[in-house]
Amino acid sequence: MTLADIASIGSLISGVAVLASLVYLAQQTRQNVRNSRALIQQGRAARIADTALRIAELRESDAIDKCFTGSSDVTDKDVARFLNVCRAIFVSAEDSYFQHKQGLLEDIAFASFETGVRAGMGAPGMAAGWLLTRDMYELEFRTYLDGLLGDIHAPATSMQMRSLARWRTALASLSG
Repeated sequence: MTLADIASIGSLISGVAVLASLVYLAQQTRQNVRNSRALIQQGRAARIADTALRIAELRESDAIDKCFTGSSDVTDKDVARFLNVCRAIFVSAEDSYFQHKQGLLEDIAFASFETGVRAGMGAPGMAAGWLLTRDMYELEFRTYLDGLLGDIHAPATSMQMRSLARWRTALASLSG
């Protein structure tokens, strides 16, 4: 064997090694993407479960149920507590929306999210909670959620003040 033959064999081995490294890197990248998506989904599920459990704890008082159903027979404190529940739900929804937009949340999980939003917003109190807190979220998400909800639109005047009177106004605007 000549020195040129040995150099050619070395180049061939080097090329095969580079190819094997690229295949391995592609495989690792795919696995990392899958692991990242699984962690995101797991975090999303934990966040939703935690919110559901906290709501269940709050339901010892009839006030939260009254807020969900859209009763105007609630106190300022009840509305404030309920709007914090709404805020937790909407922050979670905003996070799911942006995760999906960035390709981190799969379509099937996002479809489940949209179904849950539509079902949850069927409660008059949740819809009123959205009207009262929607200005707290990024414009693109507000536009998306308003579009998803169809009939629920931003009020003509700002409803950032979260009071019992605004609660009753938001509820009245939904039934009118």
